[in-house]
Amino acid sequence: MLVLSDRARETNAVSVSFSQFTQMVDRRLSIAQMGLAQARQYLAAGLVADADIVLDKIDEDLNLLRCRINREATTVAARPSSLKESAN
Repeated sequence: MLVLSDRARETNAVSVSFSQFTQMVDRRLSIAQMGLAQARQYLAAGLVADADIVLDKIDEDLNLLRCRINREATTVAARPSSLKESAN
């Protein structure tokens, strides 16, 4: 049986984890934004090859971020069912 204090402890752990996760996502998006600004500068200067390199790196980073978000969402989605099972 899952008692109220156990639920509160788990909820607090998820909140801290969620806060850290959102900070990580924000950092990664900020880095991508800086990369886009750099790509714009390269394009304005006619440095298309350099802009392509930066855009490829941004694309790779965003794909990695998508995988991380999917992995975290799967983990979070699995938690409520285990709490329900423990409560019964």
